Amino acid sequence: MTVRRDAVPAWLCGQGPEASIVLSTRVRLARNVANHRFTSCASATERGELFAEVAATLEKDSQLAEYECINFGSVSSLCRQLLVEKRIASPELLPERGDRGVAWSGEPFSSILINEEDHLRIQCLEGGCDPLLAWKRADEIDDRLGSGLKFAYTEQRGYLTCRPGEAGTGLRVSFLMHLPGLVLTRAIEAVLSGASRMGMASRGFFGEREVIGNFFQLSSQPAFVEDERGCLDAAKRVALEVVAHERSARQRLLKDARLEVTDKVFRALGILQQAQMLSVAEFMNLSSALRLGIECGILSGLAPEGLNRALVQVMPAHLRQGANKRLSETDLAVMRAGAVRKMVLQKIRKRRTAT
Repeated sequence: MTVRRDAVPAWLCGQGPEASIVLSTRVRLARNVANHRFTSCASATERGELFAEVAATLEKDSQLAEYECINFGSVSSLCRQLLVEKRIASPELLPERGDRGVAWSGEPFSSILINEEDHLRIQCLEGGCDPLLAWKRADEIDDRLGSGLKFAYTEQRGYLTCRPGEAGTGLRVSFLMHLPGLVLTRAIEAVLSGASRMGMASRGFFGEREVIGNFFQLSSQPAFVEDERGCLDAAKRVALEVVAHERSARQRLLKDARLEVTDKVFRALGILQQAQMLSVAEFMNLSSALRLGIECGILSGLAPEGLNRALVQVMPAHLRQGANKRLSETDLAVMRAGAVRKMVLQKIRKRRTAT
């Protein structure tokens, strides 16, 4: 199985409601198959049986037959990391052993994680702030899987999950947001604290605790709920409140510190134009300033989707896939700097020359 390096997820197009701040919305449905122990308690044999049962169900369904089951135990570490970098699979699948993996159909915005914390995690991504559309896609996959698999379900608790607090719908909603205005105005802690009180937790780009590039992933916290629409609406309201705070912060910056912001944007541009080595963190932090400059009208000649694509294509596994030799961290840093100049900065120069 191969994953094309140039195959970019649909959510990177830079379109959708509030896409200038909310890069993507992810809806995830957790499901477990009845008469199977939870993944954390299951033996290697049991996990293998569950994986085979899910694969057979996908193959039998006419609308799901195009999904390819990728067993992480039988593909290279590079392939596994590529799927994580594209947000098709989760980092939690990487350290596990045995039969586990992901099913996807070539469209990176929807995938089915198999034998992660729960037996199945159906996840769909959409560009911008659109949880309802993402949920409709996930719900359709859920219905089709449920017609071939018997999910663990009770009238009292709803769908049973490995974390009791997530039982009920098994639904979690996440928004990937770019919030440099709140960071620069030092309002980010207050806003995220308010979001937490309204049921949203915050993490970094891949769900880690460390935040780089001013990217925050806001996710609905585990809670027993029975109403999907209510959960979706509540999560969207919080996300839009954060969007409003970010817009207000950007307006204050342009009013009170436009020169400082402009200086920050063009310093970042200068470094990216000349840097011979770049780490992932350096690129994300510097490109965050470019993104802010584009969205505030300070920097022209580059669309945000160019930076979105670069966020994926300069990641380690994507760079390694394009090479025919082993790469050290230094090699990766050199390749990343060159890729940024080619993918992003040349477009700025060409458009400026044209004008």
